[in-house]
Parts: sequence; structure tokens; C-alpha cells
Amino acid sequence: MRFRSILSHARVTQNLHFLLGTATYRYRPLPTATSIRLLELKPSPDKRSVLSSLKTYELHHAPPFQALSYTWGNPYTTLPKPAPSSPGKHRRIDPSVQELGSSLGHANEVLWSTRRKAYVCDGQIINITPNLRDALRMLSTLATSSKASGSPGYYWIDSLCMNQENVAERNAQVSRMSDIFKAADSVIVWLGKEDESVPDAITTMERISQTPEDDWPFIPYTSFYENANPGKGPNISYHNWLGLIALLERPWFKRAWVVQEIALAKNAIVYCGRYNFSWEILSKSLSFIKATKFYHHLQTEKMKHINAVRTNPGIYKRVLQARLGISVGSVYLDVTRIKLNEPDRSKHAETGVEANYRPPLRLLMDTHRFSKSTDPRDKVYAFLGLADRRMAPFRSHPDVLKPDYSLSVQQVYLEAAQAIMVSYRNLSLLSHVQDASRTRIPGLPSWVPDYSVTLDPYPLRFRGPGHWKAAGKLGWDPNVFSMSQGLLDVQGYQLDHVDQVATLVDESDDASASWASIVKLGLSLELPYPNPARKKQTPSRVEVLWRTLTTDIYNKTYPAPEHTGSLFIDYILNLQIRHRLTPWSKADEFQPYHSPVSDLIYPEWDTLLRLEPPGSPYSTATYKQRLSTIIGSMFKGTYTPIGLQQLQHEFDQGAGKNRRLFKTRTGYLGTGSRSLAEGDEVWILHSGNLPLILRRLSNGHHQLVGEAFVYGLMHGEFQGLELPRRQVTIE
Repeated sequence: MRFRSILSHARVTQNLHFLLGTATYRYRPLPTATSIRLLELKPSPDKRSVLSSLKTYELHHAPPFQALSYTWGNPYTTLPKPAPSSPGKHRRIDPSVQELGSSLGHANEVLWSTRRKAYVCDGQIINITPNLRDALRMLSTLATSSKASGSPGYYWIDSLCMNQENVAERNAQVSRMSDIFKAADSVIVWLGKEDESVPDAITTMERISQTPEDDWPFIPYTSFYENANPGKGPNISYHNWLGLIALLERPWFKRAWVVQEIALAKNAIVYCGRYNFSWEILSKSLSFIKATKFYHHLQTEKMKHINAVRTNPGIYKRVLQARLGISVGSVYLDVTRIKLNEPDRSKHAETGVEANYRPPLRLLMDTHRFSKSTDPRDKVYAFLGLADRRMAPFRSHPDVLKPDYSLSVQQVYLEAAQAIMVSYRNLSLLSHVQDASRTRIPGLPSWVPDYSVTLDPYPLRFRGPGHWKAAGKLGWDPNVFSMSQGLLDVQGYQLDHVDQVATLVDESDDASASWASIVKLGLSLELPYPNPARKKQTPSRVEVLWRTLTTDIYNKTYPAPEHTGSLFIDYILNLQIRHRLTPWSKADEFQPYHSPVSDLIYPEWDTLLRLEPPGSPYSTATYKQRLSTIIGSMFKGTYTPIGLQQLQHEFDQGAGKNRRLFKTRTGYLGTGSRSLAEGDEVWILHSGNLPLILRRLSNGHHQLVGEAFVYGLMHGEFQGLELPRRQVTIE
């Protein structure tokens, strides 16, 4: 060991002396706007090493080449250590701690992307990231083992083939990246070195690929579980699925630039260390997961409760301790690739020339808001090459949003928001502004989305596109100059003030506090409920409560059907049964829990039911009858609360852990952003589909808090209130 250590030290010293005598690579300017550099990898005469050189070519006269798609930062799935918890206690997770965890993850990504390794090219040193060094080693191995011995291979790699220190060149080359990836013979995807979960991931993909697509519609949703529907669907173990989860949680799948790189690839091969597979086999797996809706099951928070997984986690103990899963983002990455390879009939009708579909820029930015980038400006620039130039914002402003890395992040995001809002001439982008607690980029106007962070929750406009038209037909005339100064001038109507707000789940050590506060808001409602539209029938308190919590949508139906109210009663009954039986449960990870707050919910809920008007389907008598029916079904083994799963989905999307229920001074009930507070103002602005919560500032201007759903004010009913129209400036 001592001798081996000395030899190793000698090699390092020798390499260090060699590198110290080597100059840093000096890029020569590209001769034309259509020139590119390619990395040439050629086996040395003795075939024991690879010689690397950067060559300049005109893009359309370049030799056959491959483009490399990789991540600059940490390529591996992050597996955080589980937080310590005490038996029998519910541990409150402070939102600031959650945000800190997110920030630390971002800091780790930046750290990885700034670390550098020396790479010798043309006898000079280029500093590259550790992950790119690993990718180049893989490419070098391919070069030396190639059957066409002695012939060079050509590769386009962003950090090598672009002079990253030359902003003008970087701007020009980024603008041409879509042309470069379209011109490449293929794209090589490098996910990083393999780990022990990769074989399971490949097994999963292979077995899905052997399942005919015609059989997918007949695979039961419950067939994911081994004991249900045996023989239905592919033979995939839980460990196989966990391997695929670990693979798809690698940072590459969350990178903004890969959307373009994969979408434009003629074909793609994915490498993970010494393993490789075609993109087609991965694509089929993602399509299968989408078609069967298995992404609901493929979450470690759910899988860790499966008995077979809990008793035998195998190599996935740390994976199960992390909050991982098949995200919709991975699915949409492939959906965009599939869409962009479909013919565009409208374009063919206009020009008579076959062309592929191109989505509008806004759709790309909305769909892939989940993605990440080392440079926050790339959350805009990464999608420009895929966008349809015939559509907004380019249709009216063809020169807008060109890559320019001399601009600050704030300038890029402001320009993007202004371009989108002016071209569409509406305020729907305001629904895409994250909650203030999630904002990462300082100095942004409150009405400009921070594209560097994901949206959680997703905008309400996606709950019901076309359902709501809070402002009626009122239009908006943008003040472009004010917008360029960070000020949004709008006209609208102040409806009300926020009077009471509910507690969110993570804001109390008491797990029952959130529902207790929701019940209190329901009790505080005055009847009849405000009725500016002068409808003949007005809803009861319980009906207002469940319609607000679901944003009046159930299973894509709006307004939610009446039977949703019965499901809501079942939902509350299930909660009460669970809480009451908990002290005697000995199931794993189902700890006894009671508190003064949880004990108070029941009499308050009983009061809410007793206050229901005569004939209400939510009366105390109906509630007790339903309780008896449910318990009877439980004893018979026939109770299957499948509908409650859909109702829980509606709660998660309509209210959820990051939306706050509120009541206004005049008695409306609504749900809005986490950061809304008592005293905030409820507005409807011209061209707005949804009410907005604004906060008045000391200078008379306002700050955007976020979008809102206000039951009874979603279809222009405010016009019956005869409110004065006012000018508002949001900064």
C-alpha cells in the first residue's frame, strides 16, 4: 500500500508539473455568424490515448457530429438524510426551513457547476466541470474502442465549443443552439456515473417496452400493487420501480436546456456510466406511466408504506427516506419532444410546405417551469429556439427576447413578462407569479414571475381554463413605458378586504389546527351568502365551504356536481373516524395523536351542521345516518372510498397546503396565496379571469400578493355591486 501510494503521488506530481507548464486555452474569434467549433477526438497513433482538438467549421458544411447533453452541476440524485422525529409527536416543519433546504440544494448545484478540472485540448488547458470530465472520459473510451480505428469523432459541447468568457460570442452561439442540435447526427445524453440502482431502472424500461401499447388501456390502476390484479401489466417489482424513480430524479431531467436538446434530436442515446439505452425505450416508459397514471403511485412517500418495501428496502433505504417520485416534469419533457415531431397542419395550410409543430413561447415556459438552470436567465433563453415565431410575443415584436448575457436576471425576467403581457393584452400572467415566500431573485417587481423557482401550487387558471371570467369582457390597454420601469398600470374594482384567514398545515405544531381554522371560517359565514347576481337560491355554509375548497371543480366538471357535497361529508367522517381510532392503532408510522384543538373540532363541526337550513343535505341527521352506513359497510368489508381520492386531489389543487382560505369583511369565502394576510385588498382588474389579492403600500401603490378564487365572484357578478372603477399601480 505504501509503495502504491508513493507511485500515485509521483504520477500526480508529474501531471501537476506538466499542467503548470501548459498555457490556458486561447479561443480564436469565429470567422462568421454561422461558424461553430467542434471537438475532435482522435485516437493517438498507439491507440492508448485520445488527442483532442477544437476545429472551426461552417455549420452547414461541418463533418457529421454528435451533440452532448449533460448537466454542469451535480449529476446525481440528491438523497438527504431523514430529519429526526420523536415517536408520538408531530413535528412542525417551518416554511423557512423548507426554503432553506431548497436554497442549500441550489447552492450545492452552483458549487458543483463552479468546480473545475483541467482538460488538455490542442496542448492548452480548458477548465471544465467534474461531470463534463467524466463525460469526456466516456467519449474517449468510445473513440479508442471504435471499429473505425484512427478516424476522428466530432462533438459539439457547449462549455468547450463556445468561448464562455466572450459575452458577444455566447449570445450569438446560444441563439444558434437550436440549429446546432437539429444539425447533429444524434444527441448523446450523459446522466453521470452509474450507481447500484441503474440496473433496476433499465429492467423496468425493458419490461415496459415489451408490453404492447394496445394493452395499456386495460391495465388496472390498482395493478401497480403486487397483490391486486395478478397477471395484469408488466412484471415489474417494487425495487425495479424504485430504480426508475432514482434515475428520473437525476438533475439532468430537471435542466431547462435539455427540453430543446431532446426535442430537436434526430435520435438520442442515454449513457449512465457504463450503461446505455435509447431514448425511445425511456420515452415508451414515460408514456406508459402517463397513460396508466402510475405517477400517482410512484412516489417514495407512498411506496415506503407498502409492506413488501417496508420490510425489505434492499439498496433503496436512503431513496425511501427522501421525498422522490416520478414528476410530471419528466413526463412533459418527453411530451414536448413528441409534440415537436408532429406535423403542423396549420403551417402546411398557410405555406404548402411540410413543417413540424412549434409551441408558443408562453406554453413552453409554463409547461417547463419545473426545470432548473445554473444561470437563471436560461429559464427564458432555453426555450426561444423551440418557440413558434409566428405567435406571441414574436408575431407583433419579432426582435424581442434575444439572448443577451450582459443583461441582469431582473432585466431578462421583466422583459419576458412585459413581452408576454403586451402581446396577449391580458393579465393572466399574474397567476404565474410565485408566492412571495418562494421568491429567490431580489429586486423583481411583484407582478413579474421569478422564473428561477417552480410554482407550488400551480396556477388556478389551469384548474379551469375557460371556466372563469371574473372581469367579464373588460379589456386592458398596457402602458408599455411604465412596464419598462417596473410599474404595472391597471384599472379595476376594489371588492373587499380580507378579514379572517385560516392556518396552514405547517404553521402549527398541532396537526388539527388547519382544519379547525377552516371550520371556524365556515361557522363565521353569515346567511344568506352574498348574492350580487341575485340568484333565486343561495347556498348553505357547508356548501360554500366545500365549493370554495375545491374551487367548485370535481373531476374536471364545473360547477362541481351536487354529489361532491356528499363526498365532502364522507371525507370529514373519515377524518373523524381516523382521529378517534388513532390512540388504539398499532400500525407502523401511525402514531397516537390527540390535542385540545382536535377535540374542539367535533363540537364546532356539529354546530356547523346544526345551523344548516331545513332540508339541507348536510344536516346533523343526514350526517349521523351516513356515519352509520359507513361503519356498517366497514364491518361487511364493502366500503371502498374511491371517490375520496379524487376529492383529495381537488382539495390539493384548489386549496392544498400552500393556499390559504380566507373570509372577507362582507362575508365572501375564498382561497388565495400563502402570503395573504388580514387587511389585504380583494380586486378584480380589467381583463383578469380571476380576482387578485393586492397589498396597499405607503406610497399609494400596491403590491401583488397573488391570485384568488372567491366563491360567488368568478363570472362578472361584481358589476351588480356598482363599485367605482379605479386606477391602480402595482410595483
